[in-house]
Amino acid sequence: MGSRFQYAMTLHIIIFLQIAQLVTGQFKIIPPDNPVIGVIGKGVILPCQLEAKTTPERLFVQWIFTGKSQRIDVTTYDGKNKQNPISEDKAYQGRTNFFQTEFNKGNVSLHLKNVMLSDEGKYTCSIFLENWYDEVVVDLNVAAKGDETSIFLDGHVGQGIGLTCKSQGWFPEPEVVWLDSKGQTRKEKVITQRTKTSSGIFDVVTSMNLEPGSDKEVSCRIVNNLLNTACESRVLISDVFFPSTSPWMTAFIVILCFSIAVIAAVGAKLKVNTTRRQKAEKSDLEGQLGKNLVVMFLLVLLVCMLLKSPIKQIRCTIF
Repeated sequence: MGSRFQYAMTLHIIIFLQIAQLVTGQFKIIPPDNPVIGVIGKGVILPCQLEAKTTPERLFVQWIFTGKSQRIDVTTYDGKNKQNPISEDKAYQGRTNFFQTEFNKGNVSLHLKNVMLSDEGKYTCSIFLENWYDEVVVDLNVAAKGDETSIFLDGHVGQGIGLTCKSQGWFPEPEVVWLDSKGQTRKEKVITQRTKTSSGIFDVVTSMNLEPGSDKEVSCRIVNNLLNTACESRVLISDVFFPSTSPWMTAFIVILCFSIAVIAAVGAKLKVNTTRRQKAEKSDLEGQLGKNLVVMFLLVLLVCMLLKSPIKQIRCTIF
């Protein structure tokens, strides 16, 4: 009697294991190869693919978020509930949807809209069938590409020029590089400040001093290594912007001083020579004075034109 009971129990266990193995062999979830990257403010797809010959209509799908200190049932799909099969957590209200037309192909991926910094974490895709269950974990990394960079002049610093580069809205912390005309990293000392805002993203301010005689083409490049993108601005500074070493400025000062001396001498001579006999010469000197004033005006105009646009700036380039 006991042997018959043991035989029956063993037979039931074998049959159960065979059925479980058969069901397990029919279904399989394909895990993603790499973490998913979502850009703040845009949409992202969290992949979850069920591999099966036929996908039952009454499947149950659940997406669960696990962050640093919280667990949220993001959304579920219940195939048995024909009237209202989808439920959604308040934190994700209006931001998720399934690809229901592709359920028959095993695609139970989740479309997450308007990605936020707080969305970063692990998402578990769980699939329930009548006699089968499995799950996969999808890692979501969040990133943000900042605004275009802009280079500003801070004025003279010693014999050189102070340059500052600014950009806002980066995540994670970006890399900052100053380059020369050949695309090589500059050797000047660079000071960079990355400020984390209340929303969790980073604003960048970086500065350097450009010394006379160095490469006058300067590039400021800010790189998001997670997105593999960069934003770059370039400026080309002419020698006239360095007043202590500029030949144009030196020549202007010499000519200006000479013109002032000539005008002073002519004025003194006009004051001394007051006789009738020298009136004709006075007219000639007044004409010469006018010519000198015209020459000086043209020189001043030339220098002003040179100083007006000493810098050529090439706007942001996104790679």
